[in-house]
Amino acid sequence: MKRILWILPMLLVVSWAHAEEKKLTEEEALQQLQGCQSELQQVQAQVQRLEAELQQVQNQINALTPKKQSIQQEIENLKAEIAKYPSEYTVQRGDYLSKIAGMRYIYNNPKAWPRIYRANRDKIKDPNLIYPGWVLYIPHGIEKSIEVIPGDNLWKIAGFSWIYNNPRLWTRIYEANRDKIRDPDLIYPGQVLEIPRD
Repeated sequence: MKRILWILPMLLVVSWAHAEEKKLTEEEALQQLQGCQSELQQVQAQVQRLEAELQQVQNQINALTPKKQSIQQEIENLKAEIAKYPSEYTVQRGDYLSKIAGMRYIYNNPKAWPRIYRANRDKIKDPNLIYPGWVLYIPHGIEKSIEVIPGDNLWKIAGFSWIYNNPRLWTRIYEANRDKIRDPDLIYPGQVLEIPRD
């Protein structure tokens, strides 16, 4: 902006020199000079508007800085909290899936045991039989897809606590997977269904 203000007086000099070169009348030279002064005023007004806009943007940035710091701190706190939750659990004598799921740093919800079962079907053939020493994978976070296993239906899947915790939301899964599901009453083991989250 300072550069613009510095250039404009130079334009006036060039305009005057041009007028001399063409041997303009005094009236024509004055008209040109007035035109240049008018342009200079317009540019100065534009510079002032831009400086005011810049100040507004700077004020907005300054107002958002504490919010940004607060969000960053919240993210760090959440990361620390998530780190407490194990991604694996070694089965102890007397354990069963709903007991494990009910542990505070697993899911704190015994009804979430099917999530552990589904994530460990390579080991667990019968959800009522798990053995000491087995290392089970404990999934956390938001599921964006789910593989259909025998006995599943859309109502049941939507009702899982880690999906929607509401069976009536089965239509969301159906609508998001219409390319795979022709009849909402018929889904098949091995199908991978998207779980919409917005």
